[in-house]
Amino acid sequence: MDIFKWLRTEFKLTETTSEKFIYDDLESQSFECLPIIYKTFDIKNKEHWADRGALYDFLFSINGEGKKILDFGPGDGWPSLIIAPFVKSVIGVDSSFKRVEVCRKNAERLGISNVKFIEIPVSGKLPFDDNTFDGITAASSVEQAPNPRTVLKELFRVLKPGGRFRISYEGLNRYRNGQEADLWLGRVDEQNCFLILYDRYIDDEFVEQYNLKFSISESQLKSSFGVQDRNLKFGDLNLEGLNKVKDQIKEVKFCKTTHPSGKTFIKWMKEIGFSSVSPTHKGNLFVYNLFDNVPEDERPRNLEELDRLLKPLIKVVINLPAPIELDPMLNGIKF
Repeated sequence: MDIFKWLRTEFKLTETTSEKFIYDDLESQSFECLPIIYKTFDIKNKEHWADRGALYDFLFSINGEGKKILDFGPGDGWPSLIIAPFVKSVIGVDSSFKRVEVCRKNAERLGISNVKFIEIPVSGKLPFDDNTFDGITAASSVEQAPNPRTVLKELFRVLKPGGRFRISYEGLNRYRNGQEADLWLGRVDEQNCFLILYDRYIDDEFVEQYNLKFSISESQLKSSFGVQDRNLKFGDLNLEGLNKVKDQIKEVKFCKTTHPSGKTFIKWMKEIGFSSVSPTHKGNLFVYNLFDNVPEDERPRNLEELDRLLKPLIKVVINLPAPIELDPMLNGIKF
């Protein structure tokens, strides 16, 4: 009997959507690692460079400077809060009450006044008139909705003619050959943890996820599978270990999400009415690699210098066609 069959046999699964599955439980979706939103920007940090690349990717892809922008699924306020200084206004929408609450608190703490966050029904109609926004961003969020195609139709409806839509997504190609079954072990507090198991159906473009809540600590759970001084891996799991901790499992949530491939996203977007849909390279990945190719003594000394370096480069990168197999970002234009 495999792990997933054991769960379905031994427990009554609570089937839910992604916000109830995990996002309503997270005080910080990013674990407070985001530069500017949570941390002071570190000019020597490679990850911070990449984040700046992502900012200008979204901003320039949607021609967002001075415009009215919608951000679908902002998480902790990303990219809403980092693009806010460059645009007229941003509205972030999310079906998770906790994500909206966190975004509002972050905006208030940062003193950002031209951004607003709204809780919306799951896969429901957006509370905006047709042709409201000049540009729309969606960072790995559309595939978290129960019906991604319905979300795309709503985003198209509220986008103005001539408006641009920039989307990043979690395609499943990256998980082939070894990560089809995977896990994420997380800490609730000193006495409690959770374990999320992923069963990825790559060719069928969906994922089944199981969230196990334990009344024991991370270290205790790892010990049940003979793991001490390293991260727990899916291959470590076995039925003997699970039976040891069965009585400490307080709840098992189940969530199934559709993860369209780039080809599927492009097909849907064209059917919905986007006049042009193009896969292009990612600004964040480009800048991540750029960091290692700039000699240390020639790197920018502050954020202002970094911006001067990145802006013209990102404008080129986001228009370079990328192989769809790489799960690139997508540009959609509404005419």
